[in-house]
Amino acid sequence: LGQEFDRVLELLDLYGYADTSGWTLTDDGEMLAGIFHETDLLVAEMLRGGVLDGLGAADLAAVVSCVVYEHRSPEPPAAPWFSSKQVRQRWQLLEALSEDLRAAERSVGLGEHRPPDPTFAAVAHGWVAGVGFADIVDDEDLTGGDFVSTMKQLIDLLRQVASVAPDAEVRRSAGEAVDR
Repeated sequence: LGQEFDRVLELLDLYGYADTSGWTLTDDGEMLAGIFHETDLLVAEMLRGGVLDGLGAADLAAVVSCVVYEHRSPEPPAAPWFSSKQVRQRWQLLEALSEDLRAAERSVGLGEHRPPDPTFAAVAHGWVAGVGFADIVDDEDLTGGDFVSTMKQLIDLLRQVASVAPDAEVRRSAGEAVDR
C-alpha cells in the first residue's frame, strides 16, 4: 500500500498536481481534489488542457460522456458520431491525453485508467440538445436502464466540472448541460 501511494505521489508530482518536496497541492492539485471520478486525473487533464474550452452545453456533455460511458457489449460499438469537426478534434485530443497518461501510469508502475469511450457521445449530445427519450433509445442499442444510469453518472461529473473548471465559460456550459 505504501509503495502504491508513493507511485501515485510520483505521478501527481510529475504532472504538476502536487509538490512532493513540500507535501502540498498545487492550484491544479486543488482542482483535482474536487473531482470524484474513477478517471479523475484524466478529467483534470481535460480541464487543464482546454479540451472543453469554447464548447456549448450539448457538445461539452458529449465530450465529457467519453470518460463516463464504457461499452460492455460483446458486439463492437457503432462508429462514434460527433456533432462537428471541432468536437471530433476534442475527442482526439482527449484520446491523446489519455494515452499519454496511461504511458505515465505504466512508467511509475501504476495500473492504467480505463480509456475514454465515445460510444455515448451522440446520446449525451442529443439529450442535452432536446431530443426526446423515445427517439434516443430507438436510435441506439441502449436500454432505458443503461440510459438512466449513464446519464446520472454524466450529470454528477458535469456538476463537478461546473464547480472546479478553471475556465468560467466551461463552468457555465457544464451547468447548462446539467440543467438541460
